[in-house]
Amino acid sequence: MPRIDGYTSDWDMVPDSYVYRTELLNDTEDGHGTDIDRNDLDVAVTVGWVKGLNRLYFRYEAHDDFWDFERFNPRGYKNDIFEIVVDGDLSGGPFIFNENLVPDRHRDQTSPVSIENYTRFSGNHAQNYHIYTPPVNNAWVLVWGGQPWIGDFPYSNYAYDFDVEHGESGKLVLEFWVTPYDHAPHDGPERAIESNLVEDQLIGLSWSILDFDGDERDGHYNLAHNVNMVRDGDYLCAFRLMPLEEDQKPDLYAEWTFKVVDMDRNLVAFKDESIGEVTSWHWDFGDGSTSTEQHPIYQFKEKHTRPMVTLEVSGPKGTSKRTRYWEVLLK
Repeated sequence: MPRIDGYTSDWDMVPDSYVYRTELLNDTEDGHGTDIDRNDLDVAVTVGWVKGLNRLYFRYEAHDDFWDFERFNPRGYKNDIFEIVVDGDLSGGPFIFNENLVPDRHRDQTSPVSIENYTRFSGNHAQNYHIYTPPVNNAWVLVWGGQPWIGDFPYSNYAYDFDVEHGESGKLVLEFWVTPYDHAPHDGPERAIESNLVEDQLIGLSWSILDFDGDERDGHYNLAHNVNMVRDGDYLCAFRLMPLEEDQKPDLYAEWTFKVVDMDRNLVAFKDESIGEVTSWHWDFGDGSTSTEQHPIYQFKEKHTRPMVTLEVSGPKGTSKRTRYWEVLLK
């Protein structure tokens, strides 16, 4: 799990093949296309996830010949921005403008229909983050949607490392994580539904870089090669939540989970989730009974108990044990 501190040494374990660099971007708005001057802007983006956590981790490293971050604009941005869009359940479709509430590309952002659309729909099932690189006298992110709380801890976190002044050239590093949501309502996180991130699952994801050099925008480079990615999930890229690389896995590691199937009958289902090549399983249920099944369903003999359960797995690389104390509770 990356430390969010602006220092990237803990990303060194990630193979270079997982890094998305400038050559994959396309300026579809301001005329640069794929002919991007690396002396003007050069970026590298790495995305990660941690099994069991509904978070996406990002490392953004950028070299810019003119860092633009001190100019104030009433619209919220005329500064260098790293923009990401996340669709955690790959639902697709528009997520900023709902044609039943407001015409697409409706420009009067203060009209009643726009406010209604913004609070009821924008960012609800996919989220757009305009991240300032870096922020000055403002929040780190402008959320394009009616749920600004997703930019606050504990729903996201961030750290920067840079040593440049406005208008100078140099390098900036940004580390952050965000929580993707299938439902992110305007009124706060209480009714929100996190996207359930599962190994080998596909999610929708893309990003763009808005490059300003002290005047009007000088580039809008995006990974999807279509600017519609900023408001329509159908234009996002499909990213797969990859398992650990083989060289990062232990040779053999016992792990398991359980679920109480029927509390009245003391019936519990156990699931082996061990890592490595396993040829045999030995379960000890803590009451004198054992099983050699991989995924046993066991009926405990007594109620009002909290048995100590152990799984021992064996394979060509040896043996490994995993015990859970006082976790299986029977009433």
